[in-house]
Amino acid sequence: MKKSLLALATLGLFAGAAAAQSTVTLFGIVDAGFARVSGGGKSNKGITNSGLNSSRLGFRGVEDLGGGLKAGFWLEGQLNNDTGDGATTGGALNFQRRSTLSLMGGFGEVRVGRDYTPVFLTIAGYEPFGVNGVGQTYAHTSTALVGGNTANAARANNSVQYFLPANLGGFNGSVMYAFGENDAVAVTPTTPGADKATGYFGFHVGYGAGPLGVRASYGKSEGGTNNADVKSTAIGVRYTFGAVTPMVLWQDEKTGAGVKVRTIELGVAAAFGQSEVRGSYKNYDVRNGALQNNDWKKLALGYGYNLSKRTQLYGTYARTTNDGASARAVANNGLATPAVAAGKSSTGYEAGIRHIF
Repeated sequence: MKKSLLALATLGLFAGAAAAQSTVTLFGIVDAGFARVSGGGKSNKGITNSGLNSSRLGFRGVEDLGGGLKAGFWLEGQLNNDTGDGATTGGALNFQRRSTLSLMGGFGEVRVGRDYTPVFLTIAGYEPFGVNGVGQTYAHTSTALVGGNTANAARANNSVQYFLPANLGGFNGSVMYAFGENDAVAVTPTTPGADKATGYFGFHVGYGAGPLGVRASYGKSEGGTNNADVKSTAIGVRYTFGAVTPMVLWQDEKTGAGVKVRTIELGVAAAFGQSEVRGSYKNYDVRNGALQNNDWKKLALGYGYNLSKRTQLYGTYARTTNDGASARAVANNGLATPAVAAGKSSTGYEAGIRHIF
């Protein structure tokens, strides 16, 4: 009898522990299409991925710890589903899209690991094409052509980030600090600041309720020396009028050497029944340094048809024009774009299907 009671008590203990555990969710996106990109009198075409949204595979979960406190994790990796590889050198799948552990409660959320930077989320949230496909924005890497550090253009490693609670009447905000984790003596003993290389600091404040969305952010990516540092400020505004949402994105990105690229993007997204229409015009203005006036512009138009809430057929066309010595080409995920001569144009189009699970 005692053994039976002990067995029941033990079973109850394990059942209670299991009930407290979070349910792990498998999620992802598979996006595949056909694309053609051209420039310099040459072209390249073929099957691609991530033309509308980045293909990915992930696992996430939340555990209720009681007293309003929760713990959560998020592991997400990018896929090149046109080849079956992970989107890394060597083709392995890792979790570099996002790899975080969180503690959440009435105070907000503290998140640790590899995560998106506040500036990147501002850019991606106020651009109809985000950073995918031939229509993608270059705002988050606009100084790359003039020697800017792109280490934290989208995400930062070794970061600690705090988010305000969600019950603030539409107001939101976050602050992130990422440790460079470099040994100054071992890396470059004569370079001041080498121990901070790849470090990051950034924050955002915003408001999103009803039809209005506003977000402003700032970030500084350490490059080890002042000339390699990159500072970025981005402001996005959108407003929904019925089925139509116009949006504006303004960004300044500046290198330590004093070269600044100002990005102004005008975009629109509209939904009519099962159809979605997207369009944007982007102007990248190099404002300082020896490369001044080497500007570029991009026009992108897209259409999507929703077969269901999770599956969409889509098509996008884009054209980039360059001034002076600028040679920016239309790019997408999976195809190498032919080199573009200085001051010339580049075009691209793609059609595909995206499924969310």
